[in-house]
Amino acid sequence: MAKVAMKQIEIAAVLEDSQQIVDLLQRRGIVQIEECREIDGLYKMDVSHSVSQFGRFLETAQSAKELLLKYCNEKKSMLDSFSPRRQVTAAEFIEKSDEADALLNKCYEINDLGKKISEDKAAIIRNETLAENIAPWIKLDVPMNFTGTEFSSAFIGYFPFSVTKDELLIKFAEAVPEADDIEIEIVFSDETQTCVVVFCLKENGEKIERALRAEGFVKPSDMSSRLPKEQYEAYLTEKERLLKEIDKCEANLSQMGEFVSKIDFLIDYFSIRADKYEVIGKLGVSDRVFILEGYVPAKYGEKLTKEIEEKFTAAVSITDTVEDDENEPVLLKNNSFAAPVEPITEMYSLPSKKDIDPNGIMAFFYYVFFGMMFSDAGYGLLMVIATAFVILKYKPERQKKNTMLMYMYCGISTMFWGIMYGSFFGDIINIIRTNFLGLDSIRLYLWKDPQGNDLMSVMVYCFLFGLIHLFVGVAIKGYMLWRDGDKFGAFSETVPIFLAVGGAGPICAGMLVEIPDSVTGICKYLAIVGVVLIILTGGRSSKSIGGKIGGGLYAFYNVVSGYLSDILSYSRLLALGLVTGIIGNVINMMGTLPESKITKALLLLVVFAIGHTINFGINIIGAYVHTNRLQYVEFFSRFYEGGGKKFRPFKANTKTLRFKEEITNG
Repeated sequence: MAKVAMKQIEIAAVLEDSQQIVDLLQRRGIVQIEECREIDGLYKMDVSHSVSQFGRFLETAQSAKELLLKYCNEKKSMLDSFSPRRQVTAAEFIEKSDEADALLNKCYEINDLGKKISEDKAAIIRNETLAENIAPWIKLDVPMNFTGTEFSSAFIGYFPFSVTKDELLIKFAEAVPEADDIEIEIVFSDETQTCVVVFCLKENGEKIERALRAEGFVKPSDMSSRLPKEQYEAYLTEKERLLKEIDKCEANLSQMGEFVSKIDFLIDYFSIRADKYEVIGKLGVSDRVFILEGYVPAKYGEKLTKEIEEKFTAAVSITDTVEDDENEPVLLKNNSFAAPVEPITEMYSLPSKKDIDPNGIMAFFYYVFFGMMFSDAGYGLLMVIATAFVILKYKPERQKKNTMLMYMYCGISTMFWGIMYGSFFGDIINIIRTNFLGLDSIRLYLWKDPQGNDLMSVMVYCFLFGLIHLFVGVAIKGYMLWRDGDKFGAFSETVPIFLAVGGAGPICAGMLVEIPDSVTGICKYLAIVGVVLIILTGGRSSKSIGGKIGGGLYAFYNVVSGYLSDILSYSRLLALGLVTGIIGNVINMMGTLPESKITKALLLLVVFAIGHTINFGINIIGAYVHTNRLQYVEFFSRFYEGGGKKFRPFKANTKTLRFKEEITNG
């Protein structure tokens, strides 16, 4: 377990080699490039337009791929995402790059088809809406824009409520008593509207129109010169035409499945180009030279220097980072046992320059605690089988492989603790023996039965494991102080706590389980010595005697309150394990309620499959969350400062391909 040593790198080269050097660094993927410092005679290139342009091209390609995946029915298993990226050489990539323009034009064509489909679907909705609006007027035998003849006026519209012809005539008689020539035809009526045509002499037209408006009369929005029936049929005809156009476009898209893989390359190509130009914008350049600055892992420095200086007119300088360099990135290097938990630490914070890499030690506790909380051998077996299948069949790359390894180790631990506690899909073994085979129940647990008489005993062991976990954190803090030259501080921060808390532990455990008097007698004196040492050394930073005593008493209070609450937190190791096992038992019991063996077997199969799937899903999340909490809150608080910045090398951030020249650097 270690942090990879970092070096600062500076490359000075002729300007004409800039793009080739940047390309080489991107393929290698081992240099984190920083903004070049201000140097007289150098300036930064404005690459915003190029970056923006490549960003638009990238969006175009991504949109085209989404359309093809939607219409080509190209189904991929979720597990396919674990497959490694296809490897290509730089020469192969450059050769294929010649197709980029043609592929981009194809993407525009694909997107145009998608745009036409969207527009036609919107047009269909508009036509359906217009047809729906004009449907009530189908029986009308004059155009909707008909306003009358030479001697008469006609008003076509609707009232937004239900009304009869007689009711309308009465209203007009009251509003316009002199107009006794009104004719009303109700074309359509329901609870929400009444479509009417009102006729009158031209000389009374204005008065009738005012009366209509006063009653809430509304003219239709579609004032076509065609008969409503003709207009309605025209909308339906247009809808059919649009549907055929959509089918045609979708058929074209469905036949372009061969371009999906080619567009994948195009997406990677534009991602690479965009990242490249962003980096070019960080360089310091003049008319003839450029300067590149950044960080490189020390183990790659010499080889990279030799490669660049042999291929280009360039000078490479590799130097040690300064002590107070706040920008120095962190790159972790662990074995296959510890590396899988690196993302867990990273979610909290990467180690600072003063911290040690905690992953090697944390990994052991992480797997153990996860298994104690999940604690079902059947669930653990499923985890091991599933993760091993993915690793062996799909051969995922490092990051995804580490994720699978983490859950495999957690699964192995879950199997172990399930065997210790006697849980294999709950108590399904005894359920089958007693309900279907006519046999007696057997002892399932190998060590302790937390659901039986061993509850308090298991709880004490959980507290013991928690105490060990905390003490390891304290020991790491002592090591770090000793390493930094504070040997008295290393003693003061570790030995008194070991004595006080370690001595008090068995005494407190005696309240739950039986502890020999000889052990508690010895522990009592150890605890007293530890308390005295805490009080004597806790205020060592103060100059006055009163300050030292006060600081010591305050340190003693912090130890008592802090360690008491922290140790109690480890009761979750028992609680979550109990929940998993008890729910599993209840699920199995529900499946055995019927009297008939056939009915019981069928019900048990259904309940078992559904119930244990739910139990697995809920409790694996709980185990993950609470195992993280024990690391973050209880363990890291003893020694870990964090705050490191992740090493982010300039590399080809691709989805489907990788360069063979790329170096795996974590």
